[in-house]
Amino acid sequence: MRLQMREGSTIENPRAYANHAVEGLRELLAAETHFQKDPNRDHFYHLEDDKNTYYIHVSPITGNVILLAKWARQAEPCYANEGSLVA
Repeated sequence: MRLQMREGSTIENPRAYANHAVEGLRELLAAETHFQKDPNRDHFYHLEDDKNTYYIHVSPITGNVILLAKWARQAEPCYANEGSLVA
């Protein structure tokens, strides 16, 4: 399964992320990168590159992509997930 923008569709940026965030997302979509569907919401997805994770909605009507959130990927595993806490 591929996730890519329809011809003529746009990336909407309602949270006013920096232009490089929108361009990074555009590059991911053009590269047909791996994505993960949100199991609780139709047409919502997570995409990742080397440094960032993007949370988007793709309109089933227009094909427009809405950038809802972007955050830095965690480089190291979280020790809390390992069953021990680090102070």
